[in-house]
Amino acid sequence: MAKTQIKLLIFLITVGLVAGTLAMGYWVYMNILLKESQVEHDIASMKAKDRPRVDPGIRRFEAAIELIHQGKIDEGRDALYKLCQQFPDSKTCAEAIRIIGDINMDQLFSANSAAGKKDYIVQPGDFLNRIASKHETTVDSIIRSSGLMSFSLHPGDHLTIIPMDFNLGVNVAKKQVKLLRKVGDKEYLFKVYEAKDIRLPPGMRLPVEMTLAGKNSVYDGKQVTSTDPNYIEAEKWITGTKSGISIRTPPVARALPVEETKEPTPAAKKSSAHAASPAAMPAPAPAPTAETGIFLAREDIEELFALVRIGSKLSLVR
Repeated sequence: MAKTQIKLLIFLITVGLVAGTLAMGYWVYMNILLKESQVEHDIASMKAKDRPRVDPGIRRFEAAIELIHQGKIDEGRDALYKLCQQFPDSKTCAEAIRIIGDINMDQLFSANSAAGKKDYIVQPGDFLNRIASKHETTVDSIIRSSGLMSFSLHPGDHLTIIPMDFNLGVNVAKKQVKLLRKVGDKEYLFKVYEAKDIRLPPGMRLPVEMTLAGKNSVYDGKQVTSTDPNYIEAEKWITGTKSGISIRTPPVARALPVEETKEPTPAAKKSSAHAASPAAMPAPAPAPTAETGIFLAREDIEELFALVRIGSKLSLVR
């Protein structure tokens, strides 16, 4: 009898241990292993999804715009500069750069801004080209900053002179022309112009460094100067020292004369077919070579004419 009870007790203990072990295993599986597996599955699912990125530049952009609205123009512009330096991939950078350019341009010619400007009193024998060359500026900037209504100068007149220490950098891939202003030994981005198109001469390898060789203005097929009454309406372009590189408005396709586009009569076609054999037909004229250059909107060319000088640097990068 005692042996039977002992065996039963051992059996019950064994069953209890097995049940406890199974229960413990089930608890570990449900509360630890399963949860870890679920977490790993969730992480994998999150990685697999194309989740939108958080743009860290948005709040900084909004804060900079708020400063500008409060009248803290310089602080707001500096904040936009920092935004583009720290978060160049932010979708707000393009608009930030546009605003920076507008602010810089407004301040450059603003009557309330005295930075870098000086008053010049016209001397006997002075004329605009000589004054501009002497003070490393441009005729267009003198006209604009001084509010001149005519090109006539009289001794004693006061002119506002703004030195034009600008260079140009062209990003061919992005089709952008960057206006860079020199301050001491450094340059900073002043404004960006979006090019309509950029066509490089065949065989030109980038990067390329050159200087501006000329500023041309043509009206009705004739070269005009800044003192000509038709100067404002003249077509303008800026040439570089490398052949085939100029900054201008997009070329206009040449229309064929009326005689060339008129459909010949049946009689004329028959006469032409009998009069000329294939051997006697002249060789076709070669197709015109596409014009090369950096093509900007007209208003951008007009603005650049006032800002860059002959001898300013022009660099092209891919």
